[in-house]
Amino acid sequence: MHKKNNDKYTKKIEKDGYLILREYLSKKKCTFYKKKLEAHHNKFAKSYANQEINKNSLANKTNEKVVFNLHNKDLAWFKLFEDKKILNIISPLLKKGSYLNNEPFYLNNISARSPMKGNKGQQLHLDSNLAGSNYCMTMNVMWYLDDYNLQDGTTRIVPKSHKFQKYAKNGKRYKNEILLNGKAGDVLIFNGNLWHGGSSKSSDNTRWALILGYSRWFMKPSFDYMFNTPLNIFNKMTKSQKLLLGFNLIPPKDEFTRMRRISKKFERPFFNIAKKN
Repeated sequence: MHKKNNDKYTKKIEKDGYLILREYLSKKKCTFYKKKLEAHHNKFAKSYANQEINKNSLANKTNEKVVFNLHNKDLAWFKLFEDKKILNIISPLLKKGSYLNNEPFYLNNISARSPMKGNKGQQLHLDSNLAGSNYCMTMNVMWYLDDYNLQDGTTRIVPKSHKFQKYAKNGKRYKNEILLNGKAGDVLIFNGNLWHGGSSKSSDNTRWALILGYSRWFMKPSFDYMFNTPLNIFNKMTKSQKLLLGFNLIPPKDEFTRMRRISKKFERPFFNIAKKN
């Protein structure tokens, strides 16, 4: 992907809040990753934290398959995490406005979901937790491993809503809301401030999507990589993979250990959970 195309894609996201790369991943690869997700879900879902969650909350996962923290389950996922073409598209947006437009960003949210039949869909929401910020704080990349349409479920968005200084109202449908239908292998890239949500699902088909959130270096991750990354995985990761997960962005323990929040060295995970996994 040439720089000219990168600039075009970046401008498209700046204007509309989103971009779709059609047929970016092969059907063979989609099948490969779907099999991994089914295996991960079967192995780990029964042990997820059992919390009291409002049934209308986005955190309610009772009618969908979900897998979290794929980095600590199989290194094969890094092929998608560190896709160079996609990183080149989102990098200018996540660095813009920082010192010399060159401060780092990292992958702070890693999950995958497949809504099940009868899922009523999601409330329109944004993922940056700050509506109308001057700069892009979070970029989401969704790798669709199944077709997405009215029957199987798709993604609802409100174009240009990443510039709104307000949040979508609960339960409201907006006139300029659109559905982004597509095929397995498509990739949706969007500003985390864009109003978006999954639609309802009426079929028995799977609708797996890998959902990655890349954020500016000072934003907290969804889960603590220092406590959930097994040492046997960490030791196999390349330098670029450790940078991508922000192991150089861990706050110093105290003033006697280190002074700067951005380190030249990687912090090693505290806890080896390899045996539990």
